[in-house]
Amino acid sequence: MAKKLKKDSPIFLRATRIEHLKIKAKAKESNRSISRFAIESCLSGDKFQTKIEQENLKLLLFELRKAGNNLNQIAHAINLSVLTDTPPPSQNEIKIAVTELKSAIELIKKNL
Repeated sequence: MAKKLKKDSPIFLRATRIEHLKIKAKAKESNRSISRFAIESCLSGDKFQTKIEQENLKLLLFELRKAGNNLNQIAHAINLSVLTDTPPPSQNEIKIAVTELKSAIELIKKNL
């Protein structure tokens, strides 16, 4: 287990009421405390994801997994058809799986 570092160096900031409310809202959106948000914001130039962005990413990944799973099932059926001398999946089934996968990839590209 990693050793937890003691936080013994306070930092005080002065902000207007409006700035304070904006920082507080951004910290809440990124699902962090104000202290953690301020520390991470100062130490990295990265933008935090809001809860909505996090949920959208989860949905996009779910769709990508679902499409990938469909494609894997078709690949499995093709391989099985070769071994068992049964008919492979139809061209239509393959087209549908590829279209779903392409759609999921496009959705992810648009939202990243």
